Amino acid sequence: MNNIPYSFWYAFGRNILLQRILGLKVFIFIMLLILIPSRFAFAYRPFVSTDADVAEKGELEIEFGLLNVHIVKGIDKIIVPGLIFNYGIMKNWELVSEFDVQVYREGKERNFELKEPAQFLKGIVREGILQDKKGPSIAVEIGVLFPSTIKGSRKTGVEGIVIVSSRISDLIYHINFGGEMDRESFAFNGLWGIIMEKPLNSNLRFVMEVNGVVKRSKSPENLVLAGFILEAYGIDIDFGIRKGLSDNTKDLELTSGFTVAF
Repeated sequence: MNNIPYSFWYAFGRNILLQRILGLKVFIFIMLLILIPSRFAFAYRPFVSTDADVAEKGELEIEFGLLNVHIVKGIDKIIVPGLIFNYGIMKNWELVSEFDVQVYREGKERNFELKEPAQFLKGIVREGILQDKKGPSIAVEIGVLFPSTIKGSRKTGVEGIVIVSSRISDLIYHINFGGEMDRESFAFNGLWGIIMEKPLNSNLRFVMEVNGVVKRSKSPENLVLAGFILEAYGIDIDFGIRKGLSDNTKDLELTSGFTVAF
């Protein structure tokens, strides 16, 4: 055994870790399918941006990231799970809670990290196409960015955005714009994003997103995503590929998950 190189054991251990993570996520997915009396869910995974709609009063919607794999300049990072809870507290208003759990980071002794926990209040200020009314839907979202466990992101921040959803023919789009005081240094950053959805049939949508963060003293962080959302048995299953458009953003991210409401 002493003649077997360290790289072999490293690769072997890493494959075992990935298999266990994938097996756990498949098990959770199957249990949710069996145990949760789900209603139809409108997924807003795998986007960074959002739409101008909210959960109905008393409805809980869970967006579950089964697996996110980041490849950043050759460094692999695995985030499982990513969770977003949307709960309708009254007509046209919901609470949004979210966080990610990093379970693996190549080149780091500490793999497990709590990333980007946040709590938001989101409300519709103008009912429109997403509420079966005429004209654009408009919503606002404001909230608190709680500290992460990652070094350099341990301050409390705030965020606020405006969301406009409308359509051109059968193409639905959602425009986000706003700003934040970040977790790193409580510095102001501009936020923007555009989501586009194109139905391919009654159960399958092709989706794209372009979004970015505008920072005063640094280069902007811009990303593009392309993917699909499949609606099946009251659950939306998604898969997407996100690519960095700036030198200081992630080179590539593969993401998959599902959304269920009950």
